[in-house]
Amino acid sequence: MILIALLTNTGLEYSAGSAFLNNILTPTFLAGAIFMAMICALCVVKKPLLRFSYLSNGVLGLAVLSGGFNFLELLFALSIGLHLWLAFSQNKWTMLTLSCCSALVFTVCLAAHLLLELPLYLIVLASIVLAMSGYFDDEELVAEADDAAHINHFMEPAPLLNLPDIKQLRQGYYDWRKNNQQRAALVVIRLEGFAQVNQHIGRDFGDLLLAQSANRIKQLLLIEEVINLAGEQKLAHLGGLNFAFICNLAQQKHLHEQLINQILGATLKPFNVANCTIKVNARASFVDCDEQENSFDNLISFAYLALDSHPKQQVVVYHQQMRIEQLEQQARLKELANIDFSSELELYFQPIICNHDEKIEFLELLLRWQHPRQGILSANRFIDDIRVAGLAYPLATFVIERAAELAMALRMEGITMPLSINLFGSEMLNEEFIEFLDHIFIEHQLQAGDLIVECPLNLFMSLDEQGKAMVARINSIGIKVCVDGLGDSPIWLAKLPNLAVAYVKIAPSLTADFSHQSHVRSLISGMVDMHNQQNAKVICEGVETLEQLNFVKSLNAYAVQGYYYSHPLSSVGMISWLKQWQIEHP
Repeated sequence: MILIALLTNTGLEYSAGSAFLNNILTPTFLAGAIFMAMICALCVVKKPLLRFSYLSNGVLGLAVLSGGFNFLELLFALSIGLHLWLAFSQNKWTMLTLSCCSALVFTVCLAAHLLLELPLYLIVLASIVLAMSGYFDDEELVAEADDAAHINHFMEPAPLLNLPDIKQLRQGYYDWRKNNQQRAALVVIRLEGFAQVNQHIGRDFGDLLLAQSANRIKQLLLIEEVINLAGEQKLAHLGGLNFAFICNLAQQKHLHEQLINQILGATLKPFNVANCTIKVNARASFVDCDEQENSFDNLISFAYLALDSHPKQQVVVYHQQMRIEQLEQQARLKELANIDFSSELELYFQPIICNHDEKIEFLELLLRWQHPRQGILSANRFIDDIRVAGLAYPLATFVIERAAELAMALRMEGITMPLSINLFGSEMLNEEFIEFLDHIFIEHQLQAGDLIVECPLNLFMSLDEQGKAMVARINSIGIKVCVDGLGDSPIWLAKLPNLAVAYVKIAPSLTADFSHQSHVRSLISGMVDMHNQQNAKVICEGVETLEQLNFVKSLNAYAVQGYYYSHPLSSVGMISWLKQWQIEHP
């Protein structure tokens, strides 16, 4: 029964196949398939001879389907042979393989026609297989591979790929320590300025520039005193923009410092990348391997800590105090997580005295932290920690509200005295904070000029249009603006006249040692005169002696601030102090 069923199924399948082959619509279907396959192949192939071969093959296939001539199968065979020769001569192996398959299909279908009397038009299946070979162009694959290699040439520059990594640096250090107990230093080099390079000319060229920088550093380390890490390599790539090497100091105590100076000088020389002249910066730190722990991982962490602790220094020497300060900062961050502003923070004040009549222009409010173990901390000791802890905005609102309460208390005592507050940065340049200021002004019934906002100079140097609009809104509320720290950081003098502010504070560094500042006296005097012409009152900070006061007055500055008149005092006794001052200075 099973055998009969199999024979029956086989017979049914053969009958279905015969019906398909004998169907008059089959040639029509094959003609459509040939036409579509050839059109697609002609769209892909670019070479004229190949296009002609596909076209002639398709035409002959359609002619065979029309059944017009008996010798067409011979021409069809010649056409396939011509295509085989073209594919072979042009070294297109994918095309050649499919063309061979096409010839095999032609041979099988022709033999089936002669021996089994199958329809002759089945040989056009070879034409369809032949058309498929046009979709695979080895030249395009080679071109893509060349493009990828070209990109990788920039994205993975050989100098960085060949440099030892941190594991090899660690192993090289331990291997050297086994046989040597001489003094050594670990030096870490950090390149800077690549963010702008990647943004302006692209990441690929940035990587090429990084490789060129590494190559310059390598050339300066080809001396015996620099320890070998892997073969003849002496410079390790720690990842990103950080590199490192180990220097033997047995012969020269300060050899590592000399190498650092040479490296920094070499990196400052302009690079020529993508027809552009580019400059990069570098910073360095070093750790004495003998004075510190011998653990390599500790040495690396110390070098990173030195770089991160002093971001403005070009060369930083690690010392134990940095670790102590780091631990103290971590402890402060834990304490700040649970700090109560109202009970632990307090506002002190220091007067700003006019030079012409010794009257108080305003009082600057200074933030202090009543630390449970370290005592009273000034704001510059913990303001960075406040930002790291994400408390900059809540702290700013707390200070603003306390200042408003003090201003209202002074007004109730019949004392008109402006108060200034320090915002330390960009927390003032947002819509929410400006609205809070407006709300505080209305709630405490403050008048224009009761509050002054002091902000660091670097904030004003980078103001965009939105930032300028925010400053204008602060002025419109009735709050005056003061630029703090003129002289603490580099400035663009061209921008100074554009600062629409009420006060400008000159940092103590410009007026501290006035006896040796004859060479900058004219510059400071010019800055004072420029701001006087802009109706901005100039205040000199850090005045501690009568000689300093006379020097500042000779500059035609409007007011001074410093220990000469008063140290910072607690705001708890502000009203009593002001009344006493008014009695002593009628």
